[in-house]
Amino acid sequence: MKKGMTYLPVVLLTAFLLLPSGMLYAQRDTIRKEVRVVKPYEPSLSGATKINITPVLGDTARYRPKITYSISPKPMMAPYNPRPIKPARLQAESVPKLYKSYLKLGMGNYITPLLEFNMSSLRSKDHVLGMYVRSLSSYGNVKLDNGKKVDGNYGNLKAEFYGKKIFRSATFDGSVFFRNDKMLYYGYNPLLDTSLVKDSIRQNYLNPGAQLSIHSTHADSNHVNYSASVRYDYFRDKYDHAQHGVNFSGSLFKVFSGKTIGFRADVLYFNSDLYPVGDHDANITVEPWFYQSTEEWRLKASIAGTFDLTEGNTDIRLYPRIHFQFRIIPGYLLTYLGMDGRMEVNDYLSMSRENPFIKPGLYIENTDHKMEFYLGLSGSLAPGTEYKLKGSFSLVDQMPFFINDTSDNLGNRFIVTYDDVQLFRLSGEFMGRVSDKFSLLLKGAFNNYSMSVLEKPWHKPAFEASLGAKYSLHDKIIVRGDFNYIGKRYATTPDSQVIQLKGYPDLNLGFEYRYRKILSFFLNFNNIISVRYQPWNQFPTQGFFVMGGFTYSL
Repeated sequence: MKKGMTYLPVVLLTAFLLLPSGMLYAQRDTIRKEVRVVKPYEPSLSGATKINITPVLGDTARYRPKITYSISPKPMMAPYNPRPIKPARLQAESVPKLYKSYLKLGMGNYITPLLEFNMSSLRSKDHVLGMYVRSLSSYGNVKLDNGKKVDGNYGNLKAEFYGKKIFRSATFDGSVFFRNDKMLYYGYNPLLDTSLVKDSIRQNYLNPGAQLSIHSTHADSNHVNYSASVRYDYFRDKYDHAQHGVNFSGSLFKVFSGKTIGFRADVLYFNSDLYPVGDHDANITVEPWFYQSTEEWRLKASIAGTFDLTEGNTDIRLYPRIHFQFRIIPGYLLTYLGMDGRMEVNDYLSMSRENPFIKPGLYIENTDHKMEFYLGLSGSLAPGTEYKLKGSFSLVDQMPFFINDTSDNLGNRFIVTYDDVQLFRLSGEFMGRVSDKFSLLLKGAFNNYSMSVLEKPWHKPAFEASLGAKYSLHDKIIVRGDFNYIGKRYATTPDSQVIQLKGYPDLNLGFEYRYRKILSFFLNFNNIISVRYQPWNQFPTQGFFVMGGFTYSL
């Protein structure tokens, strides 16, 4: 037996004897301890240093390869076969056909016939000849404020023969005209219980005359441009009050290095039995002027001298005139300002056109527009639109106002009273062409009169506005409409009491059907609201009015 094997039983015996006593001790004394975890364990790794996997070799030697090459060019021929081009041909320009004559016939209620006729020569390079005739009359009644119906007949006739001759450097125009206006003084005092004899209230205005004019048509600015015209009017009423009037006007101007210098002259002469002193009246105005413009602004300045020969006296007045405009946004916004003044010549003809119910043979003084200051804006909001805004302040002497003639109990004729006025006026206008089919026009004005003597600005509205629209469907069906409004006005009664004339609206609508280019039909409705308004005190108008007819061209 080996020596190592002798000690093995002794070792095993010793371990066996010691083991039970240790295990018993451990079971009797159990270890009890509490462990508190303050913070969860968060493992972390320390930064590591990256070792380059790919070794870098720092070589200082440089190797440059030597390349040699040669080019052997060969032309490449691209085949090209030109295609023949057809020669251009000029086609005849499309020119719309013109017709020599135009006829319009219509009939409306209140027995209102309409005739309109125009005839002219066709296209010509050197002349135009033609004639125009228009007649409109009515034979209906008008209802007064007292409920009575009176005869409100009227008739308007216009006729004109005109011509134009075109020369190489000038154009000559001429015309001979005739106008006849008939009406009745039907608006008597509604407080009276009476009936009027038609012949005693009839009025008939005759106005034949002629006009000649010539103006230069030079194509360049090296020439002196000129224009001149003369007009003669004979005016007569039913009561043998006659007036001869001659109006001559002429101007010339010349351009010097972008600046324009010109001169204008106007002469008005009247020979009549209406004037209280003498039998004639003359007004002469001379005005030298200067004009200059750039792309941003324009300036025109002048001074007008007026010689007023009235009632044997000669009054001389000077009116400085300045107009300046500046483009703020080209095409969209332009502003202008300036001052103006003039002498307004009032005669029997012009006053009867404004108020046909004036007293026969009435003489009216001239009006002196001493000074006017104005400021305005104009431009476009979008393509096809245009707007204008203007504010002005004027000093006007001897402004005429119409009042009923109190010397006659009927009060059916108007006379004139005068006053010196400070006038503030604000006006605006907008025109829009929405498309080829639809367009509209809007206007409005506000007037403020500061009187010196008179209590009110008789028959002058403080506000007036109008709106017009047109719609065209394929140039076949045309629809037109307009709305007008005149604000309140003031008038006097025969016992000098102030009364207020109400503002009135006026709505009109028209239709046209173009059956062919030479034939069309129309139907118009006027005063659709049927308001019997009074443009002049005691003179109401007819109510709802409708007219239909046709037009024909040859």
